[in-house]
Amino acid sequence: MDIREIDPRDQGLVRQWWEIGKLADSDRPHDFHPAWEAAWLTVSEGRDDIEMVLLGAFDAGVMWGAARIDHPRYDNLHAARAEYFVHPGRRRRGVGTALVHASYDVARGRDRRVMMTEAYAPVDADSPGLLFGAAMGFDPAIEEGMKVVDLDETEPTWDALAAEVAPRHRDYRIVTWLDRLPDAYVDGVCRLNEMFYDEAPMGELQVEPEAWSEERIRMREQRNVRQRRHDIGAGALDRDGNLVAMTEIGVSDFASHRGFQSGTLVAPEHRGHSLGLAIKVANHRQLRGAFPECRVLITGNADVNAPMNAVNERLGYREVERCVEMQRGL
Repeated sequence: MDIREIDPRDQGLVRQWWEIGKLADSDRPHDFHPAWEAAWLTVSEGRDDIEMVLLGAFDAGVMWGAARIDHPRYDNLHAARAEYFVHPGRRRRGVGTALVHASYDVARGRDRRVMMTEAYAPVDADSPGLLFGAAMGFDPAIEEGMKVVDLDETEPTWDALAAEVAPRHRDYRIVTWLDRLPDAYVDGVCRLNEMFYDEAPMGELQVEPEAWSEERIRMREQRNVRQRRHDIGAGALDRDGNLVAMTEIGVSDFASHRGFQSGTLVAPEHRGHSLGLAIKVANHRQLRGAFPECRVLITGNADVNAPMNAVNERLGYREVERCVEMQRGL
C-alpha cells in the first residue's frame, strides 16, 4: 500500500479522493457528505483558518483509501483533526491502518500533540468505524446524537411555538441576518464564540477556547462567498442592544435541499427565557424564506446537553445515529 499526499489542485485525484469518501459514507442513514462541487472549491482554494492535508492510499496505482487532516491555524495549535475513508470493497485489508499511521506523521510534522477524529454508529449499536477507532488507540471523548428535522413536516408548528415562548422573552428582541453579520452584532458574536468551549459540553476533548475578531468573521464571510456557502443567523438582543444569544445554519448552493445547524448558545446570565427555542424558530423561518427548497436540517447534540436536546425535540428533530468524538496522543 502506497500512501501519498494529494495535490489539492489535481482535480482528477481530488475527485477520486472525494468519491471514496462518498462511497464510504453511503451506508449512513442520511446523506451528510459534501457535494462534489463544494468539496472541490474548498480543497482547491484552501482555507485561511485551517491547513488541510489530503492523503490517498494506492494499490497498483488505484486509490482505495482517503484521509483529510486539518490543522487549525488560529487556535488549538496543539491538535489536528482527521477523517478516514476506505472503499467498501477494500475494507479489512490494512488500508485504514496505513492511512491512520500516515496521518500521525503528517500531524507530528506540524508539531501537533493530539489527533482527533469521529466515528459514527447506529443509535443502539457499535459500528466498524467505532471499533476501528478503539483498535487504533483512540479514546472516546464525548458522544453526540446526530439528528435531522423535516422542515416541510414541522413548519406548521412554528407559529404555535413562537407564540408560546413570546411572553418569556418580552425584554429581548429577536434579530436575524443572512450571509453578512451586521456591524452592530460583531462584538456579541465574537464574545459568544469565545465562550462556546466553556459553555457547550466538550467532554474530555482536549480543546482550548478560541479567539474571535471582526477580521476573522469577515474573512469567513468572504470565503463563504467564494465557495458559495451561506450563513443564516439569528440572535437575541437585550434591552441595551447587546447580542446575548445566537444560532447559525449553513447551506451550500450545491446542495441547498439540506442545511447544517451549527452552534446555538445563550449567554449564561440570560438563560431561562426560552431564547434558544425563540431564535431557532426565527432562523428556521428565515431559512425557508431564503431557501424554500431546503427540506431537511442536520445537527449534532451532546447527549449530556439536556436543554438543547429539549429545544430540538420541540422543533421535531429525531436522532438517526450517534457520533463519538475520539482522540489520542501523538
